[in-house]
Amino acid sequence: MHRHFLFFCCGTLVVLCLQFSHAQQPKLDQVTQQALKQTAQKLAYAMRSKDQSAVRKLAAESVVMLGNLAGVPEVADEYRQAPEHVEPLTKAEAKAGFEKILQFVQKNKWWRIGLDPTKTEHLPREVATCMMGCLAGCRANAPNEDALLAEAGESGDYLLWTQQQAGTGVIPFPAYRGGKNKAFQAADRFLRLAKESGRLDEVVKNGWAFDDLTDGGLQFDNGLCGVALFELYEVSHEKRFLLGAIATADWSLERSCVPNWNYNSFSVYLLSTAYRVTHESKYLEAAKEKARLGVLPGQLQDGTYKGRWVDQHNARPAYHYIMVRGLTALFAVLPNDDPDRESLAKSIRTAMQARNDEFTSKGIMNVDSSLEAILLFKSLSADQQKAIGSCQTDEAFAVLERHCVSRLRKDGGPFSAGVGGNYFAWALSQSKENP
Repeated sequence: MHRHFLFFCCGTLVVLCLQFSHAQQPKLDQVTQQALKQTAQKLAYAMRSKDQSAVRKLAAESVVMLGNLAGVPEVADEYRQAPEHVEPLTKAEAKAGFEKILQFVQKNKWWRIGLDPTKTEHLPREVATCMMGCLAGCRANAPNEDALLAEAGESGDYLLWTQQQAGTGVIPFPAYRGGKNKAFQAADRFLRLAKESGRLDEVVKNGWAFDDLTDGGLQFDNGLCGVALFELYEVSHEKRFLLGAIATADWSLERSCVPNWNYNSFSVYLLSTAYRVTHESKYLEAAKEKARLGVLPGQLQDGTYKGRWVDQHNARPAYHYIMVRGLTALFAVLPNDDPDRESLAKSIRTAMQARNDEFTSKGIMNVDSSLEAILLFKSLSADQQKAIGSCQTDEAFAVLERHCVSRLRKDGGPFSAGVGGNYFAWALSQSKENP
């Protein structure tokens, strides 16, 4: 995801928003790489078998193999400093932000029912983040909420159409070949291997990739789009969006966890949302199980990088906060007496502590994912925040906010439509309390 726009990065929670030439970290030797690959295969089997003990044992083995590179991102973090003094966003500016979201969506939307997915170098997650930005404005009673809801509804109908094309409940991925961004490069490799093994018909239908053959990559877009559809139902009360959202959750519920920890966190996020909206316990139980098997075991429990995820890919800040978001969404819906509450609170606390203090001590290494996760944390009740404990969210948020507000005033903003919408809604809620 390297397509940037001046105002919003359309639908990329993986965009770091810091457009530098990142230095590569020291690479693992081939022996270690092969050993880690074999461990990942064993880990995948343990996850499919739902053997939590084996999953934790194998994750611990990978920590030993990585040695002093455990928790070190594959690409070196780079930081930028926020201005020291920035006036808070005004109520008028927050409202204007929703107008900019509307203008951006209307100008840049590429989605339409009937398009050819094999010629579409765009991602379903782009639609989801635009929907979320529009819906945040509806919930905040923005002046243009009718127009925002209309755009969100049109986007939702497009996602439902793609879901129908796939026929399995998942929001599918376009089977476009030759895309330049990393998501399409990974999809291209997957489709090539599926063709070489004679299994292409098992994964592609009507030009849409509807199965990832246990790779887990479909959890990313399906998770975000499913959450967006649930939010659309909550605002519009249109049952078709609820049915579509439930189908994404049911698909996710049946999928096994995979060794890429952040993929699983998208399903934790979706299933937690499904439980919040439907109150069906099967979604809560599935979200908890996926967290226990597919997210928590990959987190370092001690050492210099305690709280980060062990492998170099998931140690990157964007993925770190993506997993914090999923865990926080789950914590938000857990009953107070739930047996998993304490371990989940500890994981969120140590994850936040592992990265939040860098905003004040080093600078900003990520905007979209960190701001989204911190805003979600700030939406928890006072009792829930107390149960998690101190993790420097207010300090990190203050730095992020100074950066974002200064950028908004200078060149239109550093974040995606969905995160921007949530931030504008938060700013409006604060302005109501402090006119």
